[in-house]
Amino acid sequence: MPVRHYPTLLTYLEGNRRRTPEFDDVTLELVEGTLPPNLVGTLLRNGNGHFEQHGVLYDHLFDGDGMVARFCFDGQRVTYRNRYVRTDEFVAEEAADKMLYRSFGTNLPGGLRANFGKTQFKNTANTSLIEHGGHLLALWEGGLPHALDPHSLATLGRFDYGGVLRNPFGWLDRRITPEMPFSAHPKVHPTTGVLHNFGTVAGRKHRLVLYEVSPAGVARVAHVLPLADAHFAHDFVLTASGHQIFFLTPVAFDVFRAFAGLTSPAASIKVDASQPTQIVVVAPDGTVHRLHTDFGFAFHFVNGYQDPTDGTLVVDALLLGNYPDSASIKAYLAGNLPDDQAQARFVRFRLDLAAGTVARQSLGDCEGELPEIHPGRLGQPYRYTWTIGRPASSPQPLLDHLLKLDVHTGEVRHAHAPATLCSEPVVVPRPNSQAEDDGYLAYLRFDASTSTTDLLVADAADLRTLARLRLPHNIPLGFHGLWQ
Repeated sequence: MPVRHYPTLLTYLEGNRRRTPEFDDVTLELVEGTLPPNLVGTLLRNGNGHFEQHGVLYDHLFDGDGMVARFCFDGQRVTYRNRYVRTDEFVAEEAADKMLYRSFGTNLPGGLRANFGKTQFKNTANTSLIEHGGHLLALWEGGLPHALDPHSLATLGRFDYGGVLRNPFGWLDRRITPEMPFSAHPKVHPTTGVLHNFGTVAGRKHRLVLYEVSPAGVARVAHVLPLADAHFAHDFVLTASGHQIFFLTPVAFDVFRAFAGLTSPAASIKVDASQPTQIVVVAPDGTVHRLHTDFGFAFHFVNGYQDPTDGTLVVDALLLGNYPDSASIKAYLAGNLPDDQAQARFVRFRLDLAAGTVARQSLGDCEGELPEIHPGRLGQPYRYTWTIGRPASSPQPLLDHLLKLDVHTGEVRHAHAPATLCSEPVVVPRPNSQAEDDGYLAYLRFDASTSTTDLLVADAADLRTLARLRLPHNIPLGFHGLWQ
């Protein structure tokens, strides 16, 4: 298929190849608009701080040391601080001044000889953040979280919830996966305050492990479900009714090839699109339901809930027609995309547990990723989602617009500035607001024409920019964030 080179994307990638410097509480310059006086709090964002490791370009977008950026709003100004998550691997590579570890999508230079038997993969701590139970954690789904000091952002160390995340399944399983994965998309139940999360644990026998963490920060393993394959599952759905929903697609790691060093874990992934997707639903009483639907891969779910009218479960996903393989992601990191590159589309699944059926429908004529909703609507019926995306009118296969989708009507509102890319928009409700879209969006935007990165505040209702502030340097746009 024809491949096109995208200068905006390449400028962004080249500008963030090397390690981003760290800054201490810098006041950002306001270059446009006015800060809302009632926007008071802290935006935290996590993501890869660079696309290169001591002269070695990463092969995958998900690699790169985690860097947490903090933006403190006081209604009049914004101060900025950033810190790398100082994992053991980060500290060792900085001391050695070279790449020492294999990553999710990048092997060490030197081929099989350099990678054979290297079974310790780098915990990059670069995907998201959660504040719960008195702890601020940087998350990466392949291993343990890292605890951070909420004031200085200093790394306090690997965090295993008092040993709960240490692999209990036997010697060989511990050799393969010593640290039980703790996904980067935990969900806090809206009424109980219990944090729910999961990990897909590769081993002699593969397992889906479900965790619960009390509001006081006490964790336990709630369920262990056997898996036929080492599925790649990045996200899940938690409903207010207490259902946990997992989409297990026929997208799985070849554990032998990855651990032998023949490929990176990402490059080892096998896809069989001729097979259906298995949907596993764990009910509040622990009953496990298994349903099936046609193949499709979702990195992220928008939301899910139990329909109060008929009791069916509604799951809204950003669905890809296929899994993006390592070669396509490596091409993306070179600024290249196929002309007919298909991005994720908004799809609603309706699960009838009694009948064992799955129905699906399109929610809108647009593509998107990194979806956000009003934080008070988690696990409940909702109307709006905000994402980075591509409206139907855009001729380029880049997710370079800010989108707002009405999931009731399919109406899409979008905002875009030429030669820019933006990050996940974090939703901040206005104080005492009633309407679901009465609030602000806080996000980063890279401008290729000036090679600058800005922090933007927009109106959540109409996407109108209210304020734009200049960062003292470029940083990668990152993955996920939260508002405190």
